[in-house]
Amino acid sequence: MSLLQRPPAPPQNFFWRMVRKVLDRPYPVTNVSFIRKELFGAIRQPRLILSMVVGPFLILALFGLGYFGPGNYSTVLVVPDSPGISTNVADYKGVITQTFRLTKVTTRIDEAKQMLRDGETSVVIVVPDNALDEIYNGRNAYFPVYYRTLSPVDASYIEYSTYIYATEFDKVILRQALVASKPQRSQIQESSKQIDESTVILGDSMQKGDLLQAKIQVESMKAVVQITRRGLDSLILPGQGDANTPQQKLLAGRIFNAVTASGINQMRSDLDEIDTQLNALDAGFDRGDINSPSQQQHLAALRAANTSLGERSNKLASIPPSVLVEPILSDANNEVKTQVNYINFFGPAVVILLLQHIAVTLASLSNVRDRQLGALEIFRVAPISPTQILTGKFISFALLLLLLGLILIGLITLLLGVPFVALGTRWFPALLSLFVTIYASIGLGFVVAGISRTESQAVQFSMLLLLGSIFFTGFILPLNQFANYIRYISYILPITYGATGLQNTMLDTQPINLFYLVVPFLLGTLFLVVGRYLYRRQFDLS
Repeated sequence: MSLLQRPPAPPQNFFWRMVRKVLDRPYPVTNVSFIRKELFGAIRQPRLILSMVVGPFLILALFGLGYFGPGNYSTVLVVPDSPGISTNVADYKGVITQTFRLTKVTTRIDEAKQMLRDGETSVVIVVPDNALDEIYNGRNAYFPVYYRTLSPVDASYIEYSTYIYATEFDKVILRQALVASKPQRSQIQESSKQIDESTVILGDSMQKGDLLQAKIQVESMKAVVQITRRGLDSLILPGQGDANTPQQKLLAGRIFNAVTASGINQMRSDLDEIDTQLNALDAGFDRGDINSPSQQQHLAALRAANTSLGERSNKLASIPPSVLVEPILSDANNEVKTQVNYINFFGPAVVILLLQHIAVTLASLSNVRDRQLGALEIFRVAPISPTQILTGKFISFALLLLLLGLILIGLITLLLGVPFVALGTRWFPALLSLFVTIYASIGLGFVVAGISRTESQAVQFSMLLLLGSIFFTGFILPLNQFANYIRYISYILPITYGATGLQNTMLDTQPINLFYLVVPFLLGTLFLVVGRYLYRRQFDLS
């Protein structure tokens, strides 16, 4: 078809007559023939429209259905070759979960390492057979972990997960130690009970004037007090580490003082009080004073101190070892109104990424193709300005991409289950997020067209922008993990603002942040000004 010929008219039904009636009106900003040219050019290509809708949705669907997140590493567990230790994988399903997918349990570390070298497994975890001996001799016990990966993300995640498992083993060991210290706590309760029984006999002896029996009971209680002190000193308690460590200063020491040490110090004070009253009673007996009012006061004070000792020992004994091991547990609460998962988070971001890429590609290829086909020479002698040409192209592309964006949002919402928490009140901000992204992306496409000489160059620049959008805009890794000079790359790409804006609009109920609307609009205006300058320069030189 000659460039001077008009494109074939669409079917003459009512809808198309109304469309042509609107497009044939004179507008001062642009020549509507360019809007009609781009719109009808796309409409005459149903495969293009289908690929623009179905292709992006298939990408979203495959991503949502196929991505399970980090933590699915095939793992071989190496256990000590000792009687009673199982090598059945099913016996370890409750121990190794989530990050490591246990596939084999063996006693041969060389076999496990060979599987790692052959690529048959991703991780090898070795349970040492001398762990308890190392701890007993004052050394840390290490659980060797071997893995092979070129990905720094996988390496960091595996190492972090092994740290978590080592921490869990620490808790198990400490919990067992606290269970082992249960007899000492029971001994304190038994000592208090013995002292209570002895005070009853002592009171009867004092009433009867039996000095010998009274002195026997006093000496017996003194011996019980000494045994009780040794039991207190042998208790295993959390927070008894080095007082200079940051953890000890921040929480551990305070927990030790508030939860356990304060009670133990009070029990020691009770023992001191019992000792004081026993010494006072013994001194009175030596003077021949066996049942005076002062001796009865000492006996009453002895009983009160022993009652306090018994109550405190019962309270300490009632604390489960699991609470002593983990006195503080985290209670994390996400305040967003939607379930946090990968498809919900990445769904809106992928929509924005696709819209940006398609907008840049369409805008750049359209201008480059006009130049290569010689259309600029025809436009130059026609009564039309570069601004009118670009405005027509912009309007047509914006309408197509807005429709595409709405279709994609509908598809991910209805078919992939991505929520839109407040559709009735936030549909307009969502529409604005789409528009400013498309606005800036089309402007960026005009800039790409201005610096490209061929269609292949335009496609290459579009792909480079796509790669930059994936790696440097927070799409995969958060921006705060990049150096400041790298972040400047993200600030010139529309997806940086559009993805966050659409995510916040669809998935949360916070007030709309105008930053994600104003900045891409200003950025798009700058792109359009630069793109018009480059196009005008080519227009004048053609």
